[in-house]
Amino acid sequence: MKGLLVLQPGQLAIEELPQPVPGPFQALVKTEACAICNSTDTKLIYGEFFPGTWPLLLGHETVGRIIALGDGVRHFKLGDRVLRGNLSDQQVGVAGGRSCWGGFAEYTLITDVWARDESPYLPEAHAQQVVPASINPVQATALIMLKENLSLMRNSDVVGRTVAIVGTGPAAQAETLFARALGAQTVVVFGRSSRHAARFSALGADAYVVGDDLPEPVRALMQQGGFDRVLEAVGSREALAHCLELVRADGTVCVYGIPPQSEPYTPTEQADPRVTWPKVAEAEANDQLLQLVASGVVRLDEWISHVLPWQEFQQGFDLVWDKVANKVVLTFE
Repeated sequence: MKGLLVLQPGQLAIEELPQPVPGPFQALVKTEACAICNSTDTKLIYGEFFPGTWPLLLGHETVGRIIALGDGVRHFKLGDRVLRGNLSDQQVGVAGGRSCWGGFAEYTLITDVWARDESPYLPEAHAQQVVPASINPVQATALIMLKENLSLMRNSDVVGRTVAIVGTGPAAQAETLFARALGAQTVVVFGRSSRHAARFSALGADAYVVGDDLPEPVRALMQQGGFDRVLEAVGSREALAHCLELVRADGTVCVYGIPPQSEPYTPTEQADPRVTWPKVAEAEANDQLLQLVASGVVRLDEWISHVLPWQEFQQGFDLVWDKVANKVVLTFE
């Protein structure tokens, strides 16, 4: 089979890899689509997250069909479309190679952890979940990012609160939608470019702020002490510093972003008692997200801006790096 490897910082190539063989509690998955993570994947490519040896097999927003089952698998069946197929470091099969989830490969594996561990079947405890038949593979890739952010917002205590979100990428967009859906009192987004204003308005933001030009309601809120909850959706020292300027003295900054290895959050910022890292357990948000999809609150097609064959990976990553794409999905055929 073939996989998309980062050969060295900034250099990607499709290379031949050994096809994985499922163990007794594993299923072999033929990849149908995998999305590029605008934040994590771009940091991994340059050694700014989970640094280590090269080459590196990327991909965690992956969807595929089960084509073979180990003898011990009980909770998946042939033909199931599933999320989060992956490969281990050993399964990359290239000298010095390692896997950072490894979804950008023609075949991956999922594990029936309940059968393996002889534990009760609780699908909300594991991220490798079955996708409803009504959702196609391209749209299904969006479920992963959306579930992560829905879980984050569920664990950030936003109901009835004033909420600020720093960032404009897919994570910030999802947090805006879910803050509103979960019952936040006020939702204000702080970004760098006015071109995002219409998108955040459509997602339910009460205001979108660029620079120091604060609308009067936001100015009044800041004069009263700031926001109850502030979400760091970028992953940068500058963004976290901005969050600390916006949050009340008794409020909470909820960090979702991951800063680059070369510019981590400062010890002082991390030690601030207002800074927290809420639990993100996407599997626990699965059923609620699917309900939001079924009700039309979440339209999965609106979260994907570009769809390309996976052989055109370089164009896909260029679109992300150049901030042209909101979310790129690479398809496998």
